[in-house]
Amino acid sequence: MDNDSCFRGCLEARAKLNLSLRVLGRRPDGMHELSSVMTTLSLADKLSFELCKLPLRDDVRHSVARESERPPWRIEADVQSIPSGEANICFRAAELFFEHMGIDPFSISLSIFIEKRIPDAAGLGGGSADAAAVLRFLFQNRERFCRWFGLDATSVSLRELEQIALRCGADVPFCLYGGMRLCEGVGEVMTLLPSLFPAAVLLATPAQFVKTKTAFEMLDQFRETDGGAESVQVETRSQEDTSSVPLNMRTDSQRRESVAAWKEAIDRQSLRVMEPLIHNDFVPVIAGALDQVEDLLGALRSTPASVVSMSGSGPTCFALFSDRVTCESVSATMASRFPDVRFITTAIDSTSELF
Repeated sequence: MDNDSCFRGCLEARAKLNLSLRVLGRRPDGMHELSSVMTTLSLADKLSFELCKLPLRDDVRHSVARESERPPWRIEADVQSIPSGEANICFRAAELFFEHMGIDPFSISLSIFIEKRIPDAAGLGGGSADAAAVLRFLFQNRERFCRWFGLDATSVSLRELEQIALRCGADVPFCLYGGMRLCEGVGEVMTLLPSLFPAAVLLATPAQFVKTKTAFEMLDQFRETDGGAESVQVETRSQEDTSSVPLNMRTDSQRRESVAAWKEAIDRQSLRVMEPLIHNDFVPVIAGALDQVEDLLGALRSTPASVVSMSGSGPTCFALFSDRVTCESVSATMASRFPDVRFITTAIDSTSELF
């Protein structure tokens, strides 16, 4: 189906990996200032879209005015644990996009089916990646919507799309663009970094997890205890790394030094050189709450992996290898040792999305 009033399409939503994640502090509005170096992976969900323009009846127009009414869009996944309908972040992404364009959501029939390959609630940005894919797909088809509803083709810019993405979640702006970037603020301040070679990645996702909001609350509480602020800095880091200094206290030169340190490590295309920059503030908190995370990190560090850490607020642990053969061999060994952990072999794919 692809005619003047209906069309279909597919788009991939790539997982993200936090190579470094520092929580710099909490703002007056309750949001946390972050400094994180993220890259996209080749691991991706696949989203299938079907959209149609609908005739709008007078009674439907009246119902739109009621805030309790939301369009009957269909959003489903092939995994039961993924929320459907308006409970899915993809619903909010589409709703915000059409709201910005001034399009009545009841004049659009929207169906999205998600083939999940990214583990959910795992620190890999699965939901954020899906929401970003929805925004990319709608943005790529904005001229069609303008024809349908007689709108100006400039009714949504790429910069405005970023702002919509941020309203969906802190990781969505990064997932919108992909690649390898230093993300600061609450995720909206991004600095593009050079592409890293496609290192092999082993992901290890335990069955248990801690919700993101809870993880931040645990980290705040952890830092308020005696020694917490110091013990949270548990992973090796370079003396030249200034990315742990709060944004509002960092000079431009310190920020440039932080970016320069990453660029130098990436330019050398060596995981060993990059290793001192790898860090995650959530590691001691999540490892303390979930024994399996601590066990996995210890087991992965005993392998030939060049880099071992945890992504996001967890619980997914990861190991980076220079070659895929070693990565797959370690995966097989780990799977027999941790039968209730989901292991996935993938690769870094730090190419940016195309618009």
